Amino acid sequence: MKWFPLVGGIIALLAGFYLFINPVTVVATLGWFIALFIFIYGISNLVRYLQADSYHRSPWYLVQSILAVIFGIILLSSSAMSLSNTVMTILAYWLLVSGILRLLGGFQMQKINFPGAKSYKRSAYIALILGIILLIQPTLSAAIIGRFVAFILIAIGASAIYTFTRINY
Repeated sequence: MKWFPLVGGIIALLAGFYLFINPVTVVATLGWFIALFIFIYGISNLVRYLQADSYHRSPWYLVQSILAVIFGIILLSSSAMSLSNTVMTILAYWLLVSGILRLLGGFQMQKINFPGAKSYKRSAYIALILGIILLIQPTLSAAIIGRFVAFILIAIGASAIYTFTRINY
């Protein structure tokens, strides 16, 4: 048990250095999990469609299930770079939609003189700017996120090794 901080620290350091060298791997792994989820979702919906009685079978449900399976297969067979770009693009659109909705909410708050309207609108502008940056440069954004995760792992590893030395010496 007393060796756990050393072993954990070394593993975290190695993972951190690996991710620093290959920063897109972090986002690509997330993309792979999303692709796997979409594929499993499509398969489970297809099975549910086939098990339902004829009254509850909707052709649109069948189409949705088949498209999810096809989309999942396409994503699972994609390269790490395209998966990371896909994840960053989805994140960018989410930030843009979220920013627009927050901005609309901020204007509504401002009309009724709500005290937090300015900070709400400020967060909307930040979300919009980040969304635009991610949409324009998804690969660069994925690399930055990957490097950030790498730095966190390196810091955790160094801290764990330091803890080991403080406990044992």
